[in-house]
Amino acid sequence: MVGGGEPGSLVGVSWVRRETTGLHSNSDRSRYRFGAMNRPSLHGLRAGSVPAVPDGAGLRSDHPLARASEAAQYTGRQWIQVAAVVIGSAIARIEGREWAGPLACSAAGVLLILTVVLAAHKQRERDCAIELVLEGGEGIPIAAVQRQRRRLLAEQTRDGLAGNLEDLIRQAASRSRPRPRVTPLPFEPMVVRMVAGELRDVIGLLRAEQVNARGVARAERLVERALSPLYGQDADALREELRRVRDLLENGGR
Repeated sequence: MVGGGEPGSLVGVSWVRRETTGLHSNSDRSRYRFGAMNRPSLHGLRAGSVPAVPDGAGLRSDHPLARASEAAQYTGRQWIQVAAVVIGSAIARIEGREWAGPLACSAAGVLLILTVVLAAHKQRERDCAIELVLEGGEGIPIAAVQRQRRRLLAEQTRDGLAGNLEDLIRQAASRSRPRPRVTPLPFEPMVVRMVAGELRDVIGLLRAEQVNARGVARAERLVERALSPLYGQDADALREELRRVRDLLENGGR
């Protein structure tokens, strides 16, 4: 039988801690602390980038990014605790302890649920960080914001967005009647043909050497959101949005 843990603790965690004591040195164990995952690092930052502080630091406690970061960190700590139970009970089962099998199965089920929840929290954190970039906060020294800034400015991200827009122009020009959908989202060929020139301007700016992360974020939202004017029937609305994207890509909207 597994002895009960401390009040409020996960059943079996205290046993795992006792059984696994001595398997790792103190320095090894420190690498697995969740808090260490969010420590800012200056290594690998490009020239001109902003050193980041831990996610949520420097924000109001009720800010969406602060709440999302806190939820992700809390769930991450739970994930690590349950993963420890899974590993410890698996080791115990190998050593012949009959009770460890059911415990390992139960903990694995909880771990699967926590994995899904953690992914949702991390996605929410990512969305909130991108919103800050769109609001002009790409220079805020917060780890989540700086991760998205680097991702948006990466050549792979910009080239992918430019390629999607090129495909859209090519597909719109090659058909005069509806065909089975070949793009991720349905679009109106006539609308795309009407703004092909503006789309090419954005494509060129996305591939330029000097580009603004805020503009890339707006272009990404234009391409990825189902309710984007890119997939609507209003050419004027799409032309206006492309003008905003172009302005942000050129000078950040200043």
